[in-house]
Amino acid sequence: MGTTKTLARVWRTVKEVDLDAIRREAARRAHVLVIGESTAEADALAVRLAEGQPDPTLYLTAIDAPLAALGLKHIHPGGREAPADEPTLVIAVTRGRELSADLRAARKQWAERGAPILTVSVGGHEPDGSVRANGLLARVTIDRMDDEGFGHVADAILRVVENGQRLGLGRRFPALRPKVFDALIEDTARANAGYAFSTGLAEIVPILDIPLNIGDIVVLTKNQLMMSYRIALAAGKTGQARELLGEIAGALGGGLLFRQAARQLVGLLPAIGLVPKVAVAYGGTWAIGRAVVLWATGQGAPSRARLKQLSREGLARGRELARSFKGAGDL
Repeated sequence: MGTTKTLARVWRTVKEVDLDAIRREAARRAHVLVIGESTAEADALAVRLAEGQPDPTLYLTAIDAPLAALGLKHIHPGGREAPADEPTLVIAVTRGRELSADLRAARKQWAERGAPILTVSVGGHEPDGSVRANGLLARVTIDRMDDEGFGHVADAILRVVENGQRLGLGRRFPALRPKVFDALIEDTARANAGYAFSTGLAEIVPILDIPLNIGDIVVLTKNQLMMSYRIALAAGKTGQARELLGEIAGALGGGLLFRQAARQLVGLLPAIGLVPKVAVAYGGTWAIGRAVVLWATGQGAPSRARLKQLSREGLARGRELARSFKGAGDL
């Protein structure tokens, strides 16, 4: 199968995807309400969230627990509602494990409205970074609000919000983007690994071999392109989908995409076994995702040496993942 025909089939498949839906997902309203036992505690987390955002006031509100317990709409002039009256996410910050009566009242108020709520326990008794989550409620324990502690908070945020909110939060809060990128890449790489595993089982029927391999290239590459588009949007990029995808292909020089497509075609051949199939599908997707992050975050087009390094690292990670599978149920 020629490269041109393969790319044409991929683009036809991409056209069938609702790219406008992905753009709408990235444009979804996002507002984070931070409540602290004191104003200083609320501000400490809000400052970390606001890093890199020129005007965070549109997407972020920080107040202390006594004020939050009153209900925001009762303190706005004229009784008008503000964005924080219907937050996308509520983060309650406390020292230790115990919450004050005001903080408990504030959490209850927004829980009744169906808002996702993350409680950040600073200096709690549980191990640093431990997260407990149950539906729209989650709790993370950190030693202090330093870079490591904020990283744990960002991880926990992605645990408690629905997947459809990730792009919007990343787009509006640059501080959350590294974790959003990680989640997008890992989810897509694992999905492609799972797809390679499942089609590998079907390919033991010889007559299905070639059609399935051709179809696999289209599906896996489509997933990689959609991942790349989501990364671009989360990074704050603007422009039409085809323009952004064209820029991505240009930044990669087309080389990584075409080489990866070829490796997928070889890697998905039945004779080489399931472990290489999974490793190639995961590793190539991971490498493309990391390369796109470099471009999307303004670090420029990755060099040929950097692309090779990413490919090697991705394949190593893919082999490690593939070897961890003990059977079909592990995927």
